[in-house]
Amino acid sequence: MTTEATDRIRSRLDRVGQEAVLVRGASAPPRPPATLTVAPGVAARATPDRRFATLYVSAEAPTGRTVRRYDGADATAAADCAAELLDDRELRAAWLCDRERIATLLGDGAARMLERRLATAARRTGARLVVWTRSEDGAVEDRYDVVLDA
Repeated sequence: MTTEATDRIRSRLDRVGQEAVLVRGASAPPRPPATLTVAPGVAARATPDRRFATLYVSAEAPTGRTVRRYDGADATAAADCAAELLDDRELRAAWLCDRERIATLLGDGAARMLERRLATAARRTGARLVVWTRSEDGAVEDRYDVVLDA
């Protein structure tokens, strides 16, 4: 999705007041400024009992520079960190990036929990929730004001 297309989508959402967006597409749309991001890492490992994959939680510092605040494999700790950052900073959006990969690496339950916790924190702070996924991967469509296929 191009920056121009993302700007058009953002403008449309601002006009109609939609606060939760599911975006499906091969590549993630560019993030706007003042955004919290929860994203999976590129590597993962598995044992017979458990899968391990890194999640990254980052947000912009007041200077505009992106600062990583969490780098670990605990989805609950990542959700806690994201909620805390949304409470502490004046962020306009919370993005769950590559939900499909998170579900593959950590399980669909972890992806659903992150999606639910980010939705709650975003609503509480007035931030827009954007969930990006590559395909129809189990994201709960009725949780969103709009679903966009990019």
